Amino acid sequence: MQKFLFARIEVWVLLAVVLLGALGLVAFGGAVIEHTEGRHRLSFIGKSAVAVARVPLTIETVLRNENPMWVPRQDRFDGQSGWSWEKAPKSDGYWLMSWFDAARGRSVIDMVRLSDGSVVHEWLPDFGASLAATSHSSKISEFANWNNGKFKVYIPFVTTDGALVIKSTYTPLIAYDGCANQLWAQDGIMFHHSTEADGAGGMWVPSLVEPSTIPGVSARFQDDGLTHVGPDGAIIETISLTDLFLRHGYQHLVFQVGDYDDDPLHLNDIQPVLTDGPYWKKGDLFLSLRRQSLVMQYRPSTDEIVWLQEGPWMGQHDIDILDDHRIAIFDNRSQSRTNGVGTVDGSSEVLIHDFATGATTSPYREAMAREQVAALFEGLYTLLPGGELVIEDHNSGRILFLAADGSKLGQFINRNPDGKVYEIGWGRYMDQASGDAALKIWQGQSCSAG
Repeated sequence: MQKFLFARIEVWVLLAVVLLGALGLVAFGGAVIEHTEGRHRLSFIGKSAVAVARVPLTIETVLRNENPMWVPRQDRFDGQSGWSWEKAPKSDGYWLMSWFDAARGRSVIDMVRLSDGSVVHEWLPDFGASLAATSHSSKISEFANWNNGKFKVYIPFVTTDGALVIKSTYTPLIAYDGCANQLWAQDGIMFHHSTEADGAGGMWVPSLVEPSTIPGVSARFQDDGLTHVGPDGAIIETISLTDLFLRHGYQHLVFQVGDYDDDPLHLNDIQPVLTDGPYWKKGDLFLSLRRQSLVMQYRPSTDEIVWLQEGPWMGQHDIDILDDHRIAIFDNRSQSRTNGVGTVDGSSEVLIHDFATGATTSPYREAMAREQVAALFEGLYTLLPGGELVIEDHNSGRILFLAADGSKLGQFINRNPDGKVYEIGWGRYMDQASGDAALKIWQGQSCSAG
């Protein structure tokens, strides 16, 4: 062994080994790029190369013992957990929420009565089984997350006939009955972010247009789609947002000078207009594009961009229509500087933009600063009928309830018995009438114990 270890090696042999090693590294890198860009000409080799490339990340995750369902901000709220109320909300109705339960190792969907905080209905769907039976053809979806232990529910939606429609990030749309039995799954397109009613029983949902027909982009280019879905899950239409921008002369917002970006727009909300007003028409869509800090109004009936504005919001989410001339926007106040991960400028806010005056105001700034709302990404709000405000501070696993005057009513923090704060999904308010109607449907369904 000693003779072998200390044997003299010819220089040409050493150079040949180095050269072969360098060529091997180049080939390895090429196989990884080949696979991740979706060309798959070296299918098995590409898959193997990507698996090897992921080994350091896997080892790091194991050594750090991190759970992917932990929220990024674990340093807040001094051990507070669960629901806590200082004053009962005045608003009637229900809060439909999802949260990750570490004890059960899965996301749970609850319908909570606002008047007393009681859970009046709960779903425990087998996400993994539902997803296993759907299409896995996307180049962008993270199929490793398609299981009960990693599935985060985004903004559950209840149809008028009592179907609970859910999704995660870049997954199919799946509907369940009140017993969590699957009714249908729409896997022709991968969906993400918001789900909002069209006023006729259907919904508008952000999606991915795959494969994209936009020339010159990679196979992993995130061509966001505006998808109109019927109440039974059938796709009515899909509009490519990228193509929409290019057709209307806004290609500078998609393909800016500098580094190429596979996700240049990042659509995170579609808010349909349900009634005519002086500044919009029924059927218009308000859109939020996080990457450009841009909010816009699009009219599908005439293929017209009616209005768009960049800022003063930064990295915003969640548009709601307040009346016939005002919209409200969750302003994350997110910005990227030299730290590479981004930061919140002060605290997140809810901005109100008035089309009649052109003014943008921040009526809850003081209250949200006091409560230290800091959603670097995600984040939603809901203005309840009585003027109360619900804030979802997702990076911290918190749902915050504020009175109309900005005082704190209560909060939910998803801290589990292990001391860690886990993910909450995007929630939804259901008014008393629609919530009671849905409960009546579910109570009439016979659920087996198994």
